[in-house]
Amino acid sequence: MHDSYFQEPLDARIFTDQDLLAFGKRYALDYRFPDRYRSGNIMRGWVEEFGLRPGMQLVYSNVQVMESYESSSLDPAPLNIIIILQGHVSLTLGSEVIELSERMALTLCLEKEVAFAALQQAGQSLRVLTLSLDHQALEQLQAPTRRGNGWSAWRLPPHIYQGLMLFRNDMSQSQLYLEGLSLQILSQGLVLDDTSTASTNVRIPPQERLRLERVRELIVTHPQGEYSLSELAQAAAMSPSSLRSKFKACYGQTLFDFLKHKRLQMARDYLLRGYSVQQAAHFAGYSYATNFTTAFRKHFGVAPSSLIR
Repeated sequence: MHDSYFQEPLDARIFTDQDLLAFGKRYALDYRFPDRYRSGNIMRGWVEEFGLRPGMQLVYSNVQVMESYESSSLDPAPLNIIIILQGHVSLTLGSEVIELSERMALTLCLEKEVAFAALQQAGQSLRVLTLSLDHQALEQLQAPTRRGNGWSAWRLPPHIYQGLMLFRNDMSQSQLYLEGLSLQILSQGLVLDDTSTASTNVRIPPQERLRLERVRELIVTHPQGEYSLSELAQAAAMSPSSLRSKFKACYGQTLFDFLKHKRLQMARDYLLRGYSVQQAAHFAGYSYATNFTTAFRKHFGVAPSSLIR
């Protein structure tokens, strides 16, 4: 049965920082609000919870993030599958950063002592589906899970994505439909030995991780730069093919998807500071404002002009 903890599912509402703090007490989540000048109105939309069977829960959120917020899990379930239907979420797992965008999913097998946090940036439409299972549910389903800590980033297969779109557009689906959909997600998300999607199976020595981090920091610091794969490979002291595969394995996102995200983040910050669309596009490294507008709308779910104050 679904639990309308926040409000009726199709009635969008404003969630304040106090609402999130209350939610955090219920689910052992620690919320932080990094914006220095903030109103306390964090997001607008709705969140629905579905208890499918004992120990198995599906949570669907469809919100417009008005002010950035961070959340840390204080007592994570042993298995979580996070699916991004729209928007972007930056996750930190220990010392690793995982960037998730539309049609990406993340399987997380965690133990309580692991630091796990998520950052949701302001100015985007965010639609996220999270499937969580406790030990009881995993035993009943006889689900194979990884011992210790591990994560695997993967892309949604078309049949699951289509099922999720039907669910999103018609949330009155029966309990049986929702449970079937969740079992499909679970089945796909537990294929942890698929080297094309399971980043935990690619062995990256510590020295190579440091060189990958050097490239990542270069992009984070100067996303507006003009980079080629060969130039970045030289900076990492790797071949272009090794950099491409190992960057995705380490960070759960392709090198140039990560670069695009950082450029769009930079542009979003310029827009929020009052710069024009053309100026923000130029400062973030885009040659054409039309290309920037298309990429921005696809990534954040809103037109860049809507952020100008």
